[in-house]
Amino acid sequence: MKDGDFIRLDFDAFVKETEQLVDTTHEEVAREHDVYNERVKYEPIALVVGSGHVVKGLDRDLLEAEKGKEREVEVPAEEAFGERDPKLVEVFPERKILSLPEFRKGDLYPADGMEVRINNRIGIIAGKFAGRYRIDFNPRFAGRTIVYKYTVKEVLEEKEDRLRAIIESAYAYPNEFGVEFTGEDAVDITLPDMVKLDQSWAMAKFKLVSDLRAHLNLSKVRLIEEYVKKEEEKAEEEHRCDDPDCDHGSHEHECDDPDCTHESHSEEKKE
Repeated sequence: MKDGDFIRLDFDAFVKETEQLVDTTHEEVAREHDVYNERVKYEPIALVVGSGHVVKGLDRDLLEAEKGKEREVEVPAEEAFGERDPKLVEVFPERKILSLPEFRKGDLYPADGMEVRINNRIGIIAGKFAGRYRIDFNPRFAGRTIVYKYTVKEVLEEKEDRLRAIIESAYAYPNEFGVEFTGEDAVDITLPDMVKLDQSWAMAKFKLVSDLRAHLNLSKVRLIEEYVKKEEEKAEEEHRCDDPDCDHGSHEHECDDPDCTHESHSEEKKE
């Protein structure tokens, strides 16, 4: 592989010291380690080699990879998720934790290892003592050597396939987006309904546009929101009537007279 290649990557990643599963693209591996998530789509991920889509150590090792050949690499903490910083472990009163949206309803209770969002930072519950919780804002696998077993499954060559790979890395669901190249360096992307109410889209779109410019040399990217009127809405607009006894059928005109001008029926109705 070389920097700038668009690929699909299959992998399993484990903590070297404990063999704890970090991440995987294989459903059977996730189930085997009791971390299966029904909301996750287990399949090879799309990425651009050398772009920072994966940890630094793996990104560099990809340069030695060949399509279809399995490789294994040990990535030290400093080139994986970083060294642990004790200063990123903070203490919060129990009432603060229980007031978070995920616990407010009372059907979920804080437990060690759970992720929480506090002041727009993601932390991990690392213990409770004397009515207070320790929250670790280090990445979950900081300070650990990570072992990656991986295979480059595919190298993407077509321009649209590459564009959809970038969408996938920025937001996911690439096939829900409409794509039309309007020139050598221009593209129109029609957004799916799902992004219109998704708060995460606001940040994802900036990454998307930045990556499209960097990796596909596109100077013009147009993101289009479409609001198409559904057939039932059209039907409701076509029939507007203030008569509470109207059965809609009374507005229909059926006549076999080829000379009929319709006005005569209106006069009959008035009489």
